Amino acid sequence: MAKILVSGLINIETTLRVEGFPIAYNPVNYPFFGVNSSVSGVGYNIARALTTLGDAVKFLSLIGADSAGQLVQNALAADGIPAEGVLAAIPATAQSVILYDPQGRRQIYTDLKDIQERIYPPEQYERASAGCEWQALCN
Repeated sequence: MAKILVSGLINIETTLRVEGFPIAYNPVNYPFFGVNSSVSGVGYNIARALTTLGDAVKFLSLIGADSAGQLVQNALAADGIPAEGVLAAIPATAQSVILYDPQGRRQIYTDLKDIQERIYPPEQYERASAGCEWQALCN
């Protein structure tokens, strides 16, 4: 079991199954069981995979002080990912919408809110990285 620091994006991802591209205008659609939302993002996915494999993960990320951020906190707890380094330090959590068709083609919309203007506190990174054998630093 390795001690690994992971830093990276967490977002709420909503997927929508569509019949195909291009999408013709239609005022209302009912894709039963075709709309799903979950916690995702490259940082979260790597932290979850490493935790599942039995590694000791220290996860650093920024989420919003909003209801979506609470969903993230709930998912971290459910997946056994330590949340001390996940800071609710921005107003809104990043979100994405992914449209996909039966052939596997995708169209992705990602709203990072203002996370790109934010800096993770360097002193918290220094403390968290102490004793880690590896670091997976995602952009």
